[in-house]
Amino acid sequence: MATDMKPKQAFCLRPPRRHSPLSRFFLFSLVLILTLLGTKLRHYDALTIFWPAEAVLLGLFIRRPDWANQILNWVLVVLAYLCAELIARNPLPIALLLTLANVSGVGLAYWLITRNPLLDLSLRRPQAMLTLAAYYGLACLLSSLLGGVALSLHTSQELSLAILSWVLTGLISYTAILPVVLTAPARPWRRFLEYWNEPHLMSLAQLAPALSLLLSSLLSLLIDGPGSMAFPVLPLLWCALSYSLFSTTLLTLFYVLWTLFALSQPMYFLPSQLHTSLDLLSLRIGIASIALASITSASLMSARNQAVEKLQRLAHHDALTGLLNKQAFYQQSQLVLTQCRLKQLPVSVIVLDIDHFKPINDTHGHHVGDLALTAITQRISLALRDTDLCGRLGGEEFGILLPDCSATQAHAVAERVRKSIALLPFSLDNDQQLTMTASLGVATLEPSTLDLHALLRQADTALYEAKRAGRDQSFSYHFPEPHTGT
Repeated sequence: MATDMKPKQAFCLRPPRRHSPLSRFFLFSLVLILTLLGTKLRHYDALTIFWPAEAVLLGLFIRRPDWANQILNWVLVVLAYLCAELIARNPLPIALLLTLANVSGVGLAYWLITRNPLLDLSLRRPQAMLTLAAYYGLACLLSSLLGGVALSLHTSQELSLAILSWVLTGLISYTAILPVVLTAPARPWRRFLEYWNEPHLMSLAQLAPALSLLLSSLLSLLIDGPGSMAFPVLPLLWCALSYSLFSTTLLTLFYVLWTLFALSQPMYFLPSQLHTSLDLLSLRIGIASIALASITSASLMSARNQAVEKLQRLAHHDALTGLLNKQAFYQQSQLVLTQCRLKQLPVSVIVLDIDHFKPINDTHGHHVGDLALTAITQRISLALRDTDLCGRLGGEEFGILLPDCSATQAHAVAERVRKSIALLPFSLDNDQQLTMTASLGVATLEPSTLDLHALLRQADTALYEAKRAGRDQSFSYHFPEPHTGT
């Protein structure tokens, strides 16, 4: 396996670390255990195979490309497959063929996936899952040429049926497992502990899609007929529309495992007319199609939710600075101000205006002006609390709302912001230094203040006083002694 196979869009489970013997032991043990599990589920006559090893291994290598780039890890994978087949008492030639089939399939799928820089491996684009399915479908087809020969020699099956069985087994396993691995949180165990320590109770409405999936799965076992296997389709779509992408992949995996369990018990759960291997293979195609449709729908919803969040952010935030725009600042500030009135908490407002900003644009260009606004935004944000609101009210004018903040405290905040702007020069592209200053006006809510606009007008009045006094100062409305710059 080539050592330069690096995914162009990788997202690791955790930052790459030195390849320790423990990580290699984990990789060997994981492949060995999953392969042994697959051999236990291998029923050559009924063709009810679920083979999780390749899907888990491929997902792990995509999430940990530093593992996939080590030749020794691939050697360990080969040894794990071979040991599992020998433990299952397969003859050595058959074990070698099966091992070669499994490893070649994973290798080809990894190579195809990591060679596409446009493939969204987080599956948050609708076409991502379909593209991924095409890639691992080709890998299943390649591995089936070797694996089908091995199955045909070992079980006396027809070669075409053995190849078809291998392909469908790989497809349904990849479709059910790979999305779970790719969309899992970066540190799943830590996320589980956080949720365990602080559980979040879900309402009945939130649980309804999952409960409907469970109910339909139970009905599919109790009601006779081939169509019963499709009962969970609508609940799966409901889950895709209601839950996160990762949650939907887990529920889809549950559906696949549940249905395959039913297929492995034909005497109890399958209609009497389904006796041939082709009947079972056709059902496996249906299961894989349903799972693929469910995850693709979840990807579509995830893409739609991201687009809505982006539009909402664009509608409420300034594109250059990332702060709240004028309308959103007014709306959110009015809500906070109303809450502070009800709780009888002080609330203050700061209006900030950059001094002599127009000559900066005229002298250095608008590009430098935009960089200066971005840098000033960062310095303002560092001086504020998480509960404070900050918005861009105009070209070089900013508004800051400070809940639970008295007049004296607000003036101290204004001074901290002013000094952080004045004392640290900005670096330009030509290594020159640009010093900027700002004038600030502060106002604190009084019983006579009618609303937010009145409070902002008071802060504007203080701001104009600071500018008339020479700029680079912070004045407070009805504050006796202004603090001037040094």
